[in-house]
Parts: sequence; structure tokens; C-alpha cells
Amino acid sequence: MKKNLLTKVMTLALAATMALTPITASAAEKTVVTRDQIDQYFIDNYDEETEVTNYKALYNSIASLNGCYQPNGYKIYTALDNKTITFKKTGNYAVIVGGKTAKKDQGSFKFVAPKTGTYKFTFSTKNNVAGGQIFIDWAGGKVIKFNTSYKLNNKKYKQTSSAVVTDDPKYPAYPTLGKGLSRYEDCWDSEMTKVSGSIKLKKGQFVKYVARDSGAGYDESDDAAYNFTGFDVTITKTK
Repeated sequence: MKKNLLTKVMTLALAATMALTPITASAAEKTVVTRDQIDQYFIDNYDEETEVTNYKALYNSIASLNGCYQPNGYKIYTALDNKTITFKKTGNYAVIVGGKTAKKDQGSFKFVAPKTGTYKFTFSTKNNVAGGQIFIDWAGGKVIKFNTSYKLNNKKYKQTSSAVVTDDPKYPAYPTLGKGLSRYEDCWDSEMTKVSGSIKLKKGQFVKYVARDSGAGYDESDDAAYNFTGFDVTITKTK
């Protein structure tokens, strides 16, 4: 999200009429935030003269969103600096990831099945307040087989164990793999704004996935971290 936003800072700045401050924890439960407000955090913490971002202040602003709600009613959970958040109930959740260093510029979510049955997972970034292009990869537990439409040259990938989702088909998402330009070259991409898959779980079994901005390279300097992005996940028990 960071890289896309910085390219439109000048346009958004002209429309900005006031600066926003981080949301206090005491007010978070009753606060609804929008994508425009998150965009404003990036603007407020960017110095146009020096072209430098105050990442510490930006991080605190994003962290303050934990416990707030999106306009679609989903509660926001911030999984920053490689933190894992755990869900034990079906429902709709909004997750924001990112971090202070290149290695921890991500976050994970874990779902533990409350009952034995078949669970469907649907991921989307279109309505997430921090959503952009994101790579959601298996990180432990059972593996979900997602129904996909990814492509590399003329080859298509119709089923994968990872979800790669974008908020806008004009800006394809791709897996965060390799180093340097290798993560852009010879790599499949996705124009999908929604990816879903189902899995059978026994009570107590879990799935765990780590999410990272498509452009958040593992070999970037720590100053180039802070690639905040997010996804919505809907978990339903179908059988």
C-alpha cells in the first residue's frame, strides 16, 4: 500500500483539509475508520520538501486501528511485526499487516476449528481500509486448496495453496518470493479481488497463513519496510 499511496500524495494533499491523529484505545471499540482516513495517515507523515516519511508516527497511527471497525462492519485486527492473531469462531474479520523491519514486514492469522466440519475461507482486499496487493501464504497447520485464476505467460494456475489478491485488477498482485528483481520476473500474478477455498478440519485442528504486501521484498533495507496492507477474511462452516 505504501508504494501506491506515495505516488498520489500530491493529489490527496490538495484535498486534505485537516490532519488526523491516532485513535486512542479507549475510543477504538466505537470508532469506524475509512480508507480515506488511512490514506491521510500516509500524507500527514510525509514531508514533501525532504521526501521523507516519519515511519515511527505512521506505525503508531496504524497500530491504533486495532479494535476499530470498517464501514462494512468488520472488526479490525492489526497483526504487525510478524504477530499472529488467532480466531476460534467463524465470522468476518479485517486484518492489517506490516512491520518495522523487512523481515517482520508481515503478519499472520490462525484459525482453530471450534467443531469438526468443513470450513470455507474467502479472502478479499477490495473493502479493507488498508487493502492493496497482498500475498497470503501457508505458515502451518492444515493446507487450504484455493480456487484461483493466476497466470504466468500462457500458463494458468487453477488451484494453489496460497492466496494472492488485489483491490484493483488494474494492479495485479503477485507472490513475495525471491530477492531483488527476481520477485517481479518469471513470477505468476493475479487480477483476482476475491479468493476462496474450503477444507475439512477436526475440532482443534488449525490453519495458519502469513500475509505480506506483494512489493514488500525480504531483501529491502529496514528503512524500506512499513508496507502496510490488509485483507478481509470470511470464515463459514458449510458442513
